[in-house]
Amino acid sequence: NIGLNFNMVQVYVFLAIMAQITGKKAGVAYHKIVNGHIYEDQLTPMRDIQLKREPFNAPKFHINPKIKTLEDLETWVTLDDFEVTDYQCHDPIQYPFSV
Repeated sequence: NIGLNFNMVQVYVFLAIMAQITGKKAGVAYHKIVNGHIYEDQLTPMRDIQLKREPFNAPKFHINPKIKTLEDLETWVTLDDFEVTDYQCHDPIQYPFSV
């Protein structure tokens, strides 16, 4: 489920921003995969490459501490008010595209 990676990041950012605005600690988000699947021609790279990789430590996400309200987000906040540090990634895997 290729969209899962993007959804996880969106939910994490939303939780972090809402926690900062409300003064609460961010909780945990859960995701249920309903129709996850791997096509037959994708089994080899999944088994031989992806499943053998060790995960990296999670990167750090920093939010400008001056952001205090939803109005701040609507009026003056830009991408420069967010920073990701300590990000690492593995080399891409060239999966066949199946239809």
